[in-house]
Amino acid sequence: MAGRIPQNFIDEVLRRIDLVDLINGHVRLKKTGKNYSACCPFHNEKSPSFSVNREKQFYHCFGCGASGNALSFVMQYEHREFMDGLEYLAQKVGLSLPENSQQEAQVSRQPLYDILEAAAQFFEEQLRSAPTRSNAVNYLQQRGLTGQIAKYWRVGYAPSGWDNLFNALADTPEKQALLLEAGLIIHQEQRDSYYDAMRERVIFPIRDFRGRVIAFGGRVLDDSKPKYLNSPESPIFHKGEELYGFYESRQAKQALTRIMVVEGYLDVIAVHQAGLPFAVATLGTSTSTTHVERLFRSVSDVVFCFDGDNAGRKAAWRALESALPTLKEGVSASFLFLPDGQDPDSLIREEDKEAFSQRIHSALPLADFLFNHLSEDLRLDSLEGKSRLASLAKPLIDKVPVGVYRQLLWQRLSQLTGLDDQTLKTALPSTPEIIHTPTPNPEETAVLVTRPVRRQYEVHNRRPQSIAGRSSLSDKAIQLLLQKSTAATALDTALLLRQLPTESALLLDVIDFCQQQPDCTIIAILGTWEGTAEGAHLKALAEDATFSPALNVEGELTDILNQLRIESLNQQLKETTEFAAQVQLKKELRALVTLLRKKPE
Repeated sequence: MAGRIPQNFIDEVLRRIDLVDLINGHVRLKKTGKNYSACCPFHNEKSPSFSVNREKQFYHCFGCGASGNALSFVMQYEHREFMDGLEYLAQKVGLSLPENSQQEAQVSRQPLYDILEAAAQFFEEQLRSAPTRSNAVNYLQQRGLTGQIAKYWRVGYAPSGWDNLFNALADTPEKQALLLEAGLIIHQEQRDSYYDAMRERVIFPIRDFRGRVIAFGGRVLDDSKPKYLNSPESPIFHKGEELYGFYESRQAKQALTRIMVVEGYLDVIAVHQAGLPFAVATLGTSTSTTHVERLFRSVSDVVFCFDGDNAGRKAAWRALESALPTLKEGVSASFLFLPDGQDPDSLIREEDKEAFSQRIHSALPLADFLFNHLSEDLRLDSLEGKSRLASLAKPLIDKVPVGVYRQLLWQRLSQLTGLDDQTLKTALPSTPEIIHTPTPNPEETAVLVTRPVRRQYEVHNRRPQSIAGRSSLSDKAIQLLLQKSTAATALDTALLLRQLPTESALLLDVIDFCQQQPDCTIIAILGTWEGTAEGAHLKALAEDATFSPALNVEGELTDILNQLRIESLNQQLKETTEFAAQVQLKKELRALVTLLRKKPE
């Protein structure tokens, strides 16, 4: 859907919506001066810290940092994806989404969703009424599932026999074709017949972010192989992107802040049933970067839970490698290793909720797992061990996006090897710079086309950085552009890119955006970065700004950019001087080592 939803349509929807009326339908607002306030709907609090500004059409919570416009509110509060939220708001103001070929494709997929829903209902009914259901019911009871939980998760049963589902649903050629496309039946070419793909298994429906059934997972009732069987890929199901339990986790808590990745369907259900509704599982694949990106779009804290055996640690290491390109400031990843022979399902039934929660809180931070794993067979009291650790760690650290977290990893490696981080970066062979571009969610790509092309931003919910936490000059320049976007028209972006410090990256992208859309409104600018950490920072700047019609925006902006150029030149001069001194010191150390080697015993 990239490029299909024009920015001016999004702006028109937001212009017609009254944010105060929208939020007041969910949270009771009280007029306080020019703003409206309430207790925040995104975290628990006793004193109101949630503020809504009707004039600027955005909200901000001074307690948890949640902020945004009408679109971000329905996405956060009602757990809607971008397109779903936009369509919901458009309908409220009497608009329809622009027609395009992608939407027509979505409509054409509806029969596939319908047949999958019919299959889910069939499997549920078989768990209630099939003559052979007792084996499945006993198995689920042994695993600790109550009838209520099984109903909530829509657990079903595929009875023995070759064609139960086929006979129940394939009453027309069209439905037969849909069942085949969904992977629910298999064609036997020699006999030109069809048989059910899932037989004598407990069935777990896999749902997308809207709660629609898109696939199934089936588990055998004994120890035969394969233990788990998942639906094959289809036009609406991609194993490397979907997560079992993700929809249920988002529905369970309004303010979801953490997600734990486990390995099996029953592990997910057991954790939820214990009162910890934030577990998900991959679908027969290793955790991918796409999975982690999707998780960090919803939460800021991801815990990977694996068995403590060798296989579990190998799976954890693959998850770590997938997570590295997604790690930016404000997100965290950690690893929970369970005792040998235990999985979350068995352990959480053996322990109580508090004990398992404590395990989660004590999970090993990603950085600790990274360096512990690399150091396992190395002697860090030897030069060879330190050298080997540095060479192993560098390509992994290089996968992390440029920023504070990456710099902290270099500092940790510096502490372990005794070499300063600058020496580590220059002395080791260079790894090609990896610029991380998040894989867009197919339902969210419409919003990506309006974002700046130089950088992509990680979408996640986190408290925005304070204005003092970044370059105050860059922030002042951004505030000027929020007041008057046309002030960016005459600026030379290519020259600024070479001259301004790296801390001004967001400023440069705002300038880019304003040049591409000279008449853009403050709502358009804020909406472009909606759902990102940068977007939260922009909203904080907008709320803090004092807009004055009499201000010479162009002149003020030019002065600030000149000051930033001077700051950047001074910083470059300082770094060059320090590097030159360090190079000279390294030469002197090498000479000293040479002399020591020549010294007789």
